[in-house]
Amino acid sequence: MILSTGNEEVDSRLGGGIPHPSLIAIEGDNGSGKTSIALLLTQAYLRAGLSVTYFTNEGSSYTFISKAKESGFDLFSYFIRGSLRVYTMNVGIPVTRDTAERLLGALAYVFTSGKLNSDAAVIDTLSYLSSAAPEGSIKMLFEALRKSADRGMSVIVTFHPNTLPKALSEPIKATCDGYIRLSEANLGGRRLKVLTVVKFKGLPSGAQSSITFDVDPAFGIKVIPIVLS
Repeated sequence: MILSTGNEEVDSRLGGGIPHPSLIAIEGDNGSGKTSIALLLTQAYLRAGLSVTYFTNEGSSYTFISKAKESGFDLFSYFIRGSLRVYTMNVGIPVTRDTAERLLGALAYVFTSGKLNSDAAVIDTLSYLSSAAPEGSIKMLFEALRKSADRGMSVIVTFHPNTLPKALSEPIKATCDGYIRLSEANLGGRRLKVLTVVKFKGLPSGAQSSITFDVDPAFGIKVIPIVLS
């Protein structure tokens, strides 16, 4: 199944839309638009009538819903109806190796146990835990996510560059159905975001596609034609 993001330009760069089910990795620095793209995909799932569980680093579900609306994504009605569930990964204390290992183990269990009961899930952002966790815990989580996608769930994972162990970074990206890299660029004196589709199910092997965009509180993702930048 291919789901539209609601943005024709984004859909065309993704080979027609978002494949469901799939495992998609989104990598980028602070301010590059990781959460905005994750919200765009979340909104696409919800509009298609699918249920979504969103794991966030925000302090509460109210904070998450409020900040999503400020970025142009009004998810409140889905949250009230129960088709969107929000859980925080922020435990309010510094993340130690032991804490990260326990939380990643809990996340892996949620996915492997089949108790999540959602059509799609988003982990935004894994960097909060992966920068402190042992390699084994990160590998175990991604194995659980891959199996969940193989069983029919879509899973989105965001993370910062260099927060995954070097030995696992490339194998993890290789096992994903989609890998999106985000960055920032100064074009014509304007700070914009750049989305590069490194690989995506539906795109020819080796093909790469880029989008320059901004986040508009009224519209969400606003694609900026390069010729106008």
